[in-house]
Amino acid sequence: MLLARAVDVRRWLRDDRATPSSQRLQRDRTIGRELAASRPQERVLAWWSALAAAGHREADAPSTGDRVEAGRRLAVALLVALGVVFGAGVAGVALAYDGRHPVNLFTLLGILVGVPAVMLILTLLLLPGRMPGLGAVQGLAAGLNLGRWLGAWLDRWLGVDVFAPHGAAALVAGPFSRWQVVVFSQGLALGFFAGVLATTLLLVTFTDLAFGWTSTLDVDAGRVERWVSALAAPWAPWLPAAVPDAALVEASRYFRLEEDSAAVDVARLGAWWPFVVMVIAVYGALPRLLLLLLGCWRLRRATVRLLLDDPEVTALLDRLRSPLVGLDGSADEEAVEAPRAALPPPRDLPAGEGLVLLIWNSAVDAATAEGWLAGHLGVRPAAQATVDTVHSEAEQRARLAAAVSALRGGPRRVLVMTKGWEPPLLEFNDFLGLIREVLGGGCSITVVPMSLGGGVAANDRAVWAGALARVRDPHLYVQDADA
Repeated sequence: MLLARAVDVRRWLRDDRATPSSQRLQRDRTIGRELAASRPQERVLAWWSALAAAGHREADAPSTGDRVEAGRRLAVALLVALGVVFGAGVAGVALAYDGRHPVNLFTLLGILVGVPAVMLILTLLLLPGRMPGLGAVQGLAAGLNLGRWLGAWLDRWLGVDVFAPHGAAALVAGPFSRWQVVVFSQGLALGFFAGVLATTLLLVTFTDLAFGWTSTLDVDAGRVERWVSALAAPWAPWLPAAVPDAALVEASRYFRLEEDSAAVDVARLGAWWPFVVMVIAVYGALPRLLLLLLGCWRLRRATVRLLLDDPEVTALLDRLRSPLVGLDGSADEEAVEAPRAALPPPRDLPAGEGLVLLIWNSAVDAATAEGWLAGHLGVRPAAQATVDTVHSEAEQRARLAAAVSALRGGPRRVLVMTKGWEPPLLEFNDFLGLIREVLGGGCSITVVPMSLGGGVAANDRAVWAGALARVRDPHLYVQDADA
């Protein structure tokens, strides 16, 4: 039910934006103190259960997430059933035997194994995402993939954007969607091969199937025997009955214009069936089963990412950790109870663990920045640096590296103070990318658009939040306006 919880948590947190930031901080930090789980995923799920127990949310089922999970399971079941029916029908046509000429092995294996193998290759082309030079082929593969069609229908039916996401949603939900399509398509494929194998075994058991081969080309029986032996190599040591010998290959060739060309022992021609079944199982069903297992494993990881790689969930985890840095504009409990004027000067405050202060383009002076931290967060930065647009990229990189060089355990949170009254420019986005490159992906980045008075103005914060949403960094958010 991880998918259901991911959908519900993300939706609930978006609706929870209407709650005052101070109440959110107080509520989540109170819950966070009682949580024993340490892993982010476990903490979020435990928080979700604690919300219902404390009466902060409705716990009635089914929720939107429950409907999404039920829809996904129904889709998988329908695909498997559709695959079984389709596979049985195709096998019935491919194995049609009128008693005059044997079933052509080349045609049979081409239909039951060759065509699905091409579809498998097209599915594999979708896994890496967009690849240079293969855009047209990948577009064709996506258009032919029934799992992608089904995902788009599920999104419309359930009112979500996770199975076939578009735009901004694709950056977080894209991996989940890609691996869900794999699971959908392999469920269909395994159903297909289950239908094929069941039909083949039924026809072998209750009819007198005869197999043979023919070709317009000048192909001798010795070459066909070598091809057959190569195909049978995986099971030859432990299932020799499924490896046709040279005599059977020679006796199985026929020509349709010669009425007597197939006048051989029908039971002898039927000896091909173990080989046919093993080829379908090993070269048809087995790769699909392995890809399904891989898809289920990667889908689980992508679902965890769907839950955690969301700006609101990132902010929630910061609140649950009882951080010294209140990233939603509220101070620590101890600081709230004391008047701001009574706070000691910045030099006497404790250093925020892993807190890095960056002042961009002379937004404020160092004293004002430290005063803001003291008044709102009750800490002083563990490291800080001033970076301007006049600095080259190499110098900016050097300043960032120098600021965090003495931090034990590396940076955990980065506050970037910028001029809130100036519009967000591309050079600032480049600077954010440089921060992420130098400091790594393990820290959160909070942009603090400062006003002329030294605080955060609500209108400036809204402008910056809208602009930075396009950066697509799930660990990037903007400081709330001052209360």
